[in-house]
Amino acid sequence: MFQIGRDCIIHPTARIEVKQGFLGDRAMVREHVVIEGDHVEIGAEAFINRFASIGGGSSHDPGSSLTAGDFLHLGFFAHINTARRVTIGHEFGCGIETKLFTHGIYSSAWDGFPAQWGEIHVGDRVWLPNAWVNPGVTIGSDVVVAARSLVNKDLPPGCLAGGAPAAVLKPGRYPRALSPAEKRALFAGIFAHAQRRDGFAHTFEPVDEDSYRVDADTVFHVTRRQVEGRATGFSEILRNQLRRNGIRFRFVAEEGEYRPWRGVLTSA
Repeated sequence: MFQIGRDCIIHPTARIEVKQGFLGDRAMVREHVVIEGDHVEIGAEAFINRFASIGGGSSHDPGSSLTAGDFLHLGFFAHINTARRVTIGHEFGCGIETKLFTHGIYSSAWDGFPAQWGEIHVGDRVWLPNAWVNPGVTIGSDVVVAARSLVNKDLPPGCLAGGAPAAVLKPGRYPRALSPAEKRALFAGIFAHAQRRDGFAHTFEPVDEDSYRVDADTVFHVTRRQVEGRATGFSEILRNQLRRNGIRFRFVAEEGEYRPWRGVLTSA
C-alpha cells in the first residue's frame, strides 16, 4: 500500500505507480512527474518539479527501492533510477537535469561491453545542482558537487567536488561556522529580500547571535532551526525566504501559531 501524507499537492498530470511506501506530508508534485516502483519512501515537504522522475527500467525488480528523507528536492527533468536500492538523507537538492543511475548498460555485456549495476547512497545536506551519478557510488553528508560533474566514485563527507570525473576540490569545506557579523549580515539580507516581496515595513532585532525577533511576534532560532510565536503573512514569507537559502525549519503554521511537525510520515 502506498500512502499519501497530509496537505500534499499533486498535479493531475503526475503519475504515481508505487506498490508500497509513502509520500510525506506537504509534498508538492508538479506537472508530468513520474514516480514508479515497488517500494518508495519520501519524507515530509518534498518538492518534485516538472518532468522529474523516480523509477525507470527495472524499478519493479526485487531489491529496487528508494528511501529519501525530508525536504527532498528534484529539479526540472531530474531523474533517480531505482533499478537497485537508493538511500538519500534529509535535505537533498537534486538540481535541474541531475541524474542518479543504479543501472547502466545498452550494448551486449556478453560481447564485453560495460555493464553496471550498483546501489547509490547519499547522506544529509547534499547538493547536486546539475550532475550525473553512476551506479555504486556513495556520497557523504554535507557535500556540494559542481554543475556538469560526473560522479563515478565515492565522495567523502564535507567536501566540495567537481569535474568529469569528479574529484575532491576542497576537503572538509562544509559545514563552515560563520562569524557573528556574517550571521547578522546574512539574516539582514534575507530579511530585506522578504520585506521587498511583502511590500510593507517590518522590523527585526537580535535576541542573540543565532536568534532574531521579527515584528515582536515571532522568534527565529536559526542555528537550532526552531521558530516560535505568531505565524503571520510576513513571517511565512520570511520562513520561505530562509528556506530558499537552505535554512529549513521542521515547523508549520497552525491556527496562527508555529508548531513543530507532529505525526508526519517520515523516513527518519
